[in-house]
Amino acid sequence: MLTNLLQNWNFMRIIRLVIGGYAMIEAFKGQDTLMGLLGFVLLGMAILNVGCGAQGCGIPIQKSNQKEPKELSYEEIHSK
Repeated sequence: MLTNLLQNWNFMRIIRLVIGGYAMIEAFKGQDTLMGLLGFVLLGMAILNVGCGAQGCGIPIQKSNQKEPKELSYEEIHSK
């Protein structure tokens, strides 16, 4: 957990941290709950290193070792 906090700091993570910190300060000054919630979410995303990257959110594709699908056999059914 500590290595996740100290490593892999990229440009977007720093931007989230700065904008989240600024939003939290402004929310405290203006007593704005919605801005505080936004700042909390952005700070959480930066600190925990979660969220979408530059390529967008996507599910990793699992690569298969099989090049061709297995041969399927079909049986014809005739009606009377």
